[in-house]
Amino acid sequence: MVKLPITPITLTQVEAPKILQPVAAPGPAQTENIFDEMLGKAVDALQNVSNVEMNANKLMDDYLAGKVELSDVMIATSKMTLAVQLAVTTITSAVSTFKEITQMPI
Repeated sequence: MVKLPITPITLTQVEAPKILQPVAAPGPAQTENIFDEMLGKAVDALQNVSNVEMNANKLMDDYLAGKVELSDVMIATSKMTLAVQLAVTTITSAVSTFKEITQMPI
């Protein structure tokens, strides 16, 4: 059994996935639809989650080829897991909120 050296890392070395930023209140200079802007940001955020997943898969393949260390793969898969959990939680919350809004009496 081959023992691979584990290099310690700090929390500042771990990159966090990009998340949605709050939208500023509409002003006179804002001509775009707020819904379109939020939808665009949501699509970008999901693309970032997809990129994190592809990076983790690439690192797994590289580990099997002996190019990277196991710790790098574990960190990437942890990032991927957190990013997917955040995306699923956010989507579930948004759908739930939308359902509540549509069921409100007018």
